[in-house]
Amino acid sequence: MSFREKSAWITLVSVIACFGVYYGAVFGGLIERHSMTALHLGLGCILVLILLQVGLTLLAAMTTPKDGMGPRDEREKMIQARSHTIGYYALMVATALLFIPTHTNGVTMIDIANFAFLGIVVSAIVVAIAQIVLFRRGY
Repeated sequence: MSFREKSAWITLVSVIACFGVYYGAVFGGLIERHSMTALHLGLGCILVLILLQVGLTLLAAMTTPKDGMGPRDEREKMIQARSHTIGYYALMVATALLFIPTHTNGVTMIDIANFAFLGIVVSAIVVAIAQIVLFRRGY
């Protein structure tokens, strides 16, 4: 497995783990959405995501030292461009769907912000999945 495919797996697992905890707690009713606890949990999840990404990427770089240092070849550039295009479309759909909660009674700006950030999280997951699939297919 190449360094860049490992990076995609790291992104996929860490984003799902960190924001799965956050959105599970917020939308699952474990904590109140409009409280400082939700804000602190969100900031904690972002901090844990950063630490996981840095730590696991360093570990991946140590296990494949030559592969991670080299410049991207044409295939890797194409995979990156294609996966980011797919992620862009996912983000645009998520952004367009924000009109649903904005026109629903009882939805606050904090809820809208949570849904908007969920769109960003989903698009990051889509990019990582697209990269993994394209690397596996040998695109």
